[in-house]
Amino acid sequence: MNIDTHRHLGGCIPTTWVWKTIIKHNWSYLGESEADVIAAMTFKEGEPYNFHRFLDKFKILDKIQWDEELIDSSVASVCQQLEKEEIDFCWLDFSINKYMESMNWHKKEAIKFIHASFQSHRPNKVGLILSLKYESMRASQKQYAKLIDDHSIVDLLFGLDLVGDEEYFDYQFYRPIFNQWNKANKMTRAHVAESQSSNNGRDAIIHLGVSNIAHGLKMTDHQDLINLAKRIDVTFDLGISSNYLTGVWTDKTQHPINKMLNSGLRVTLGTDDPVQCSSTLNGEFQLTKNFGVTDSQRSWMKKVAEQNTKKYFRINQP
Repeated sequence: MNIDTHRHLGGCIPTTWVWKTIIKHNWSYLGESEADVIAAMTFKEGEPYNFHRFLDKFKILDKIQWDEELIDSSVASVCQQLEKEEIDFCWLDFSINKYMESMNWHKKEAIKFIHASFQSHRPNKVGLILSLKYESMRASQKQYAKLIDDHSIVDLLFGLDLVGDEEYFDYQFYRPIFNQWNKANKMTRAHVAESQSSNNGRDAIIHLGVSNIAHGLKMTDHQDLINLAKRIDVTFDLGISSNYLTGVWTDKTQHPINKMLNSGLRVTLGTDDPVQCSSTLNGEFQLTKNFGVTDSQRSWMKKVAEQNTKKYFRINQP
């Protein structure tokens, strides 16, 4: 079973879709050619790899004047790619900030519409994960997180994830939020120990009670953190290609995935942002061969992904 456990909605909207949308609506301010769009959303040869430049690749999506037709159309294009890659189930991070800014919607309306769109194009094969961006206004993050208390929303969401600029990570702010989502038996994840200190990984486990960590590469330098993650049974959802593009890992001859697996950690693989990273799920698994990952370890990662999916996915009847 092919399960992508780490994929972002904004990272899998094709450049071709963006360019066609620009032409259709005459939004030349977003780009005057398809080459402009590709340059804005992907890395060209020789372009420096670093985390903040990587985040810049999503800015064009925030400038689109979203409406229901465009949202549904973009979801359809994402689902077509999932089908093309023969992905049976996808954990998909999404944020609704950009939709709220361009449409007169309540938060609940945005989530319900996006969920219904995925159900229409690929029913019961996508688990939506609500993303809270570290750098967003805190009052706004709190309001989004409170949706866990809404019975009309809770079963539409697979889990909660902290994404974006990890420099803003603050476990004291996020602790009450994660307490609520953990009590609701949702998958809870944080992008930590990726661009910033390994201590963020420790705090995410101890203070937030996360079930999953996205990346967490810097934790592998500390045996006590490896032991902590094993004891709590935390899963690390990796995206190898993105690690190089964000500049958080630079050694092409090795990758922490090998140490993670050999240490007995639970590990899964995903594409992260397939448009920006030019990644596919099969391609990510192929990359592991460069780092000494065995066939049995690849099978184990797929088994972990399937176990976690069964644990957190609740099919919602339309």
